[in-house]
Amino acid sequence: MPVVHDGSRLFPIRGRDEWSSIEHWSDSNSDKNKIAQHQETNLIEAPSAMIKDLLGLGIERRNFLTGAVASSAALSACSTLPTGLASAKPTEAQTFDPFSKKDNLEAFIKMSGSLDENESAIGWYSARIFYVIGDFKIIQPLFDLEGFGASRHEKMPDGSYRRFQRECGFYKDLRSGEIMETWENPLNNKTVKVSHIHNDPVNAHLKEEFPLGFGATDDETVQMMPFLLPWTFTGDTAFASFDVNLDWASPLDPAKWPTASPGNRVRVSEYQQWNFSKKLLNDASRSKIYTNGGWQRIANWLPWMRMGQAEGHLFYRSHIKSLRGIEELTPQIRAYAEKHYPEYFEAPKEWITPNESSFEVYAKENEPH
Repeated sequence: MPVVHDGSRLFPIRGRDEWSSIEHWSDSNSDKNKIAQHQETNLIEAPSAMIKDLLGLGIERRNFLTGAVASSAALSACSTLPTGLASAKPTEAQTFDPFSKKDNLEAFIKMSGSLDENESAIGWYSARIFYVIGDFKIIQPLFDLEGFGASRHEKMPDGSYRRFQRECGFYKDLRSGEIMETWENPLNNKTVKVSHIHNDPVNAHLKEEFPLGFGATDDETVQMMPFLLPWTFTGDTAFASFDVNLDWASPLDPAKWPTASPGNRVRVSEYQQWNFSKKLLNDASRSKIYTNGGWQRIANWLPWMRMGQAEGHLFYRSHIKSLRGIEELTPQIRAYAEKHYPEYFEAPKEWITPNESSFEVYAKENEPH
């Protein structure tokens, strides 16, 4: 369910005709009582009638989202615009509508890439990867990961976008920070050869209503999704997130790959967050929004770890940042990519299917084991 959040309270959005409001909590006694009544929960849902009252008062939808509103009881009795609402009108033009699938789609592209079809946008990430075994064993770190992706977007005649993307990442030793070529796996006491990330392509066809899947095989779980992101606005800062929960048939048959395959299915969940000045959302001339954020991932054991179907999985915790060019990459990562994967500094120029994850790449480049 898409959610708008004002920094202190969550307001779920059930549909275009059932908006929930972002309220401004003043220091008045009535508002203090209202806060006290809801202190047991962070979830407050405003009735759609309240929104209709607001629209009947002549408040524009975009202005409403940025303005402060009075309590629903006071609104139902008003026949003219309350003073509090008038004084809360924004001083700048509001062009971004968090209830618009088109606005959300284009904002997502600006945050994670660029609307400029000629630009290869670079996104950097740095992660620590932990192992999770059972419900009671203490979670511990295994190694680090740092890398980047290059993406480019082309607008299609129907208003959708094709995302051309490739990505690479390099596993690093926890203590030294050096990029690893081999690794001592403390979970099975094996010395293993490290297979770094070099996935090409990782494309997507982005639409206002789109099938959420990875695209490596037809045998996958796909969900139809409206492109409405959860937004949080607090002060001058906008926060957005994008959640992906995927499942597809593994290219590593456990009967043929007993030590590399985690099982018959690949299950991956990824959760991305971005933050930036909310003023940038209302700049229609801007093709890109430079962001900082986070990325979390829950996934099977990596095939090169040689864990087979052992109990457990991996958890990734990382920072992400959109860069202004490859010169902003750390020297270590840029030098390693220049030596081994120089083509990854630019997004693909041709539309190719299917996509590849680390599992498909591993099956292609290695012999069964």
